[in-house]
Amino acid sequence: MQLTKVNIAILLCLVTILTSCTGRDGGFDPTKPYSLDLTPPEGPYEYEEGWSDGCESGISVYHNNFMKFMGTHEFRQNPKLRKNKMYYRAWKDSFLYCSLYMETTTRSKL
Repeated sequence: MQLTKVNIAILLCLVTILTSCTGRDGGFDPTKPYSLDLTPPEGPYEYEEGWSDGCESGISVYHNNFMKFMGTHEFRQNPKLRKNKMYYRAWKDSFLYCSLYMETTTRSKL
């Protein structure tokens, strides 16, 4: 196959588009929502753990078929910290935040 100017232009456009698909840390991970920052806010260990577990659980509720196939997100709640008020409050807040984010982006197909 001989590369023509049109083929080279198309190839160059595809390479440019694909190299722009990077995550927040510079690497592309299709299993993580690009525009949702999964870093827990700074705070005590219980708060950060609750935030991470709650967001992971919230994403698992509304993730798409590709993510279900890959088995990327799952419902998570630390049984040892579940009765800790700070952990559970952070878990509920982040579960709501992340699940609503995923529901909104899934419905609008962003």
